[in-house]
Amino acid sequence: MQMIRLCLGGLLCTLIACNNPGEKISNNSNPNDSTAASTSATAALDTTLAGCYSSIYKRDTSALQIETRGAVISGPLSYNLFEKDRNDGNFQGEVNGNVLSGWYLFRSEGVMSVRQVAWKIKGNHLWPATGEVQQRGDTMFFKNMDQLQYDSLHPFVKVACTL
Repeated sequence: MQMIRLCLGGLLCTLIACNNPGEKISNNSNPNDSTAASTSATAALDTTLAGCYSSIYKRDTSALQIETRGAVISGPLSYNLFEKDRNDGNFQGEVNGNVLSGWYLFRSEGVMSVRQVAWKIKGNHLWPATGEVQQRGDTMFFKNMDQLQYDSLHPFVKVACTL
């Protein structure tokens, strides 16, 4: 239980540290303001993004359920890769442009771990990101988010939620 609290605390600290403290929030509701238009477009994208996604390739299956609460996107995520240990956990992230990215806190082989994950949003498909990663403690993260590659051949496809 202590390990779970430490992992959740570390994840929370990481998410807080990733916020841009120099960014100013304006209450200006000027319809000509591009920031207002951008925020509105992101809110619409977040609403249509909510739902369940599945990826099946040969004997590998993955599932993600997206729930939106304001700018925060979260939900259960699981990977069941053939001849590997299944891992189940929770995703929490945000959308920047057409990329959904965040952190996956999961349990595999009885150990809690954290991994950065990302997908490119293409309609009802989410293309998973791959790229060079680094590990620090129990956390894996992408070395450079600008150099990610997105796998269009094995997308997560929006499906009806079964639970």
